[in-house]
Amino acid sequence: MDNTKSIDPLDKMDFMARTFLDLNRWGFQEKGRLKTKFPVIVYQSSWCLMKFAWGGMEMQGGYTISVDYGRLHAPIDDIYMKWNGEKCHCWHNVSYALHFLDGNSPDSIAGKNYKRPYVMEQFMQSDIGVSLKDRRHQPEWLTRMHGAIWDHYGIRLFELFDLRKPNLWEQYRQFIKEFYDIEGRSPNIKPPLDSIC
Repeated sequence: MDNTKSIDPLDKMDFMARTFLDLNRWGFQEKGRLKTKFPVIVYQSSWCLMKFAWGGMEMQGGYTISVDYGRLHAPIDDIYMKWNGEKCHCWHNVSYALHFLDGNSPDSIAGKNYKRPYVMEQFMQSDIGVSLKDRRHQPEWLTRMHGAIWDHYGIRLFELFDLRKPNLWEQYRQFIKEFYDIEGRSPNIKPPLDSIC
């Protein structure tokens, strides 16, 4: 796995996804790839999108990736879109979604109260999580963590982003709004982080 320099980032991310995630079980198919400075590969299921983005080399000596989720309307080439006439964030880190699915309240995770979602904490303390904690293994570590998330939440995670579940999405949007009501909003971030679609 340390041969990262000799392979294409898109191939590396695709290898990680196909090796450590059960894409077939959940009906994820590749939707598209972007060969940019920070390449992106997107998978689509009937519920939602999942995006792997290459982060490049970190100072601590390893390559990094990020994994985000989007609703089926999210473009693969932008992190924003217009929805109901407003610019909004259309790709989402999974942490807040997991807190929402776990039934945690916004005030229980805001500010100094923030802690990782239960399944993430469990993965970090697992044998695999501990063995891959070295930053040189971040792509495999993160992909395996998402595999653990999928195993734990299953369809509940994907349905949260499903365009066919507007009531559930509205509950999640309210959760995020309440979180940022407590946490605060930076005037420098436009659109605000609780403007999600």
